[in-house]
Amino acid sequence: MFTDLEFLEKSANSLENNIVDFLCDLVSIQSVNGTNPEKHVADRITLEAKKLNLPFQIKSQKKDRPNVLVSYGDGPLEFLFVAHMDTVSPGDINTWKSNPFQGVKRNDRIYGRGTADNKAGIACALYTIAMMKNLSIIQNNMKITLAAVSDEESGATSKIGVQHLINTNSLNDAKGAIYTYASDNVCIGHRGLLRLEITTIGKSVHTGGNAWNDGIDGINAVTGLAAILLKLESTKIDFTPHKSFGTLRNIITPGTIFNGGEFESVVPNSATAIVDIRLLPETDYNYIINLIKSLIIDETKQRPGIKYNLSVKNKLPAVVLDENHPLVTTTVDIAQKITRQEWNALGAGPANEGYMLIKSGIPTLCGFGPKGDNAHGANEWIEINSLSTTTAIYAAVAEQYLSTIENNK
Repeated sequence: MFTDLEFLEKSANSLENNIVDFLCDLVSIQSVNGTNPEKHVADRITLEAKKLNLPFQIKSQKKDRPNVLVSYGDGPLEFLFVAHMDTVSPGDINTWKSNPFQGVKRNDRIYGRGTADNKAGIACALYTIAMMKNLSIIQNNMKITLAAVSDEESGATSKIGVQHLINTNSLNDAKGAIYTYASDNVCIGHRGLLRLEITTIGKSVHTGGNAWNDGIDGINAVTGLAAILLKLESTKIDFTPHKSFGTLRNIITPGTIFNGGEFESVVPNSATAIVDIRLLPETDYNYIINLIKSLIIDETKQRPGIKYNLSVKNKLPAVVLDENHPLVTTTVDIAQKITRQEWNALGAGPANEGYMLIKSGIPTLCGFGPKGDNAHGANEWIEINSLSTTTAIYAAVAEQYLSTIENNK
């Protein structure tokens, strides 16, 4: 017999204030990727784990950018909750209605950078483990773990976070995992990411000189790169629709970052831009790279003397779990019973580190968690009531899924 769902809901509801306070503390600790190392967030997690009498380990490749493993249970059947401790920058503070690093409660929500992505997931998962321990749900053959990791926001290709834990065999026993992002569906996969850097090299001369005036000398690297980006913007990549990804398609977004020029009165000698490409499963990445290379070559032929360099900045595959996998069906069933609403199993547009876990043999939901929005945008938020609801769902999924795995041995 599994633990009664209504009992789990009531138990989780009694923890709501603790979860909220812990989350607000996490939000108040700045952990912007590239600016603030995650160590102080990790310290706050271990402090909360101590308070809850939960054992933990620190696993790190870089001392100030650790990963925290909080576990309970010693069994061979391990269920894993994954969340990252770093955030993106808040951007223009003036676009926020409150301090992004305070965790402000307003209109049944908590606002702040990292609430939805991904600190609410940390809070829910930690209190899930504590609740399961206190209710004696974790059987002798089970182990429930929170992996709070560093450096996801650098592009989901970091070797110091999830990948470090995989490489050091720290997740070997995991039979299933949930990446605890805020979500409005059961995320069973994500599109792939191909991020390219294009640099054009021209020749600088004085914009007021005769050589530039008469077209004798000088090559504008900025306009050359702009022409390439405009050509890429109009380029459509063929794709086969995937039932798990709905209307999502292969898409190129050129110029997400652009830098060029040296001085106001000098013809730009160089320019660099990032091209972000999202790809569905079964897309040939080499084909895409060669396609873009040929477009660049065609454009540079029209601008004698201009040179280019194309490099791959990030490359990660699209992944998807079968919609009939027990982790998917168990989560959908429990989520619908507890929330009394319909949940769909779908792939996500943005990529994350779920592919690392799936490729290592751990069935993983690439996103399932409390209700929230505006990740990476101003006024990021999480719904307070959904925190305890998610905690109850997490506990039920871990218990029932691991039992299914045990029974299917």
